[in-house]
Amino acid sequence: MPDFSNIRPKHIACKSYNAAKLLRQPSSKAITDPFNALRRIEGDVFIIRFIPLNNKPYRLILVNRKTRFKIIRLLKSKDKVITEAKAAIKEINNTFKQYSVYLYYDGGKKISRLRPYLREKGIVFSESSPYAHNQNSLAERTIQVVLKRLRAIMVASRLPSSL
Repeated sequence: MPDFSNIRPKHIACKSYNAAKLLRQPSSKAITDPFNALRRIEGDVFIIRFIPLNNKPYRLILVNRKTRFKIIRLLKSKDKVITEAKAAIKEINNTFKQYSVYLYYDGGKKISRLRPYLREKGIVFSESSPYAHNQNSLAERTIQVVLKRLRAIMVASRLPSSL
């Protein structure tokens, strides 16, 4: 087993990531209408082609339309979408003391079982048409960004492209 005791965070920092991170500054403007900040949330499930070591290839992503706040959950199978979506909605309520008003999703079969729970919480559920990425564009674009960053990390770490 290699000795990792001498490794410090500065030794494993990605220089390109740090350089890119310096280009983006957090906004100094406050949200103009904080009550409606979590009003609309878009969600989707995507898969990472290689199977990670934790054996959880599926990802549930929920993105807030106004603030671009993201919640990403790791899933072993698509069957876990309902429980993880409920947990994420509870987490939003516990943190911000409010439920979102609208949840947009890509029309998956599994998520339709979430409707009674959403109705109980007063959340309006709206499905987009299958394969119509422009109707769920924020979630789809966020997935693209996540996957591009993952690929960049794999290239920078010199992992084989077969993963």
